[in-house]
Amino acid sequence: MRRVWAVGLGLVLAGAPACARRPEVEAARAELMAADRAFAEATARRGAEGWTSYFAEDARQFHTRGVSIGTAQIREAMTRAFADTTRRLVWRPVYAELGRSADLGYTIGRWESRALGKDGGWTVEGTGSYVTIWRRRGDGSWKVAVDIGNQDAPPPDSGRH
Repeated sequence: MRRVWAVGLGLVLAGAPACARRPEVEAARAELMAADRAFAEATARRGAEGWTSYFAEDARQFHTRGVSIGTAQIREAMTRAFADTTRRLVWRPVYAELGRSADLGYTIGRWESRALGKDGGWTVEGTGSYVTIWRRRGDGSWKVAVDIGNQDAPPPDSGRH
């Protein structure tokens, strides 16, 4: 019986460091979600410059035209995309996860493409999901390492194929 208690106590003590780290992981996860929300806000305010400011210099962005590598290519691709002020890209993260070292993580979320109508209101033209892989920098801030999104299939009765 003594051996069972010793093994049980050993298991509890072995798990203690992981439990002690849990609040730190949750705090880092919250930081990552906040970084993704700030990324969306900066893009809404500053367009391509806001978008690009969240990418690491060596980042990759996958899009319908291929992949842009590095902030210069990403800025070029997104300047064209954000040039039309009658269109908006909005998104919200719904989940974040971190690697064991908490210096690499990802967010998953939903996006919408909106168009300004003649009535002055915004209509949703497209929706989809995304995953963004983030890397923590030495100063503690998060930068996008890889961004990938996909568009939802149109509803069957939309007439689009």
